[in-house]
Parts: sequence; structure tokens; C-alpha cells
Amino acid sequence: MATLDDVLTTQKNGVIAINNLGITLKSYNEGQYTSATVSTPTVIVSGAGRLINAIIVTPGTTAGYIYNFASITSPPASNALMPLSSTLIGVYPIGAKFSVGIVIVPGTGQSVNVTYSLD
Repeated sequence: MATLDDVLTTQKNGVIAINNLGITLKSYNEGQYTSATVSTPTVIVSGAGRLINAIIVTPGTTAGYIYNFASITSPPASNALMPLSSTLIGVYPIGAKFSVGIVIVPGTGQSVNVTYSLD
């Protein structure tokens, strides 16, 4: 028969598991980090994770892009995660996984930031 210590340990382990699940879900839905607002091509982070939102703060005269890449030097079009509208501002939910990093290449006159989580 289980002792009181065994029952309490099992309960404690259940609470820890639920808390960890809550932390994981929060990072998927809200993001762990918010980048600085950028207006020039910028490497935001290197590594793998999930891009949660893009926030276009200032529209521009040309569209920009967010890439799954780790350098501002010639990100390939095939690595684009999201185009950045040149006419709209606001928060755009994305929820895309990235494996290399996040690079923002704003359009002319654009200001953008992102929220993201790392694996």
C-alpha cells in the first residue's frame, strides 16, 4: 500500500507537470521575447524556435520580409516566413517555426518588430 509520502510526491509531480505545460503553452501563444523595433535589415536571433507575431509599427513605400535565415546578406526568397505589407500597420499572428534564425528586412521606411520563442 502507498504511504502518505508516496501520495504527496505523486501529487507534487502532477503539479510540476501542469506548471511546465502552462509555461510551454504561453511561449507558443504569447512568445518569450519581443525584438527591438528595426528599420534596417537586422538579425534578430540565431537558432530554432517559433515566430509568434510580426508588428508593423510604421508602413513604408515598399514591402519588407521576415526570413528564416541567420545573415542579412542575401536571404534567399525560399526562406521567407512572411511578407511585410507596405500599406498596413498592426499585429499579424504568424505561428511559424524557424530553424536557422530570424532576419527582418524592412521595406523602405518601415519599422517592424516581432515576438518569438526559442526551442
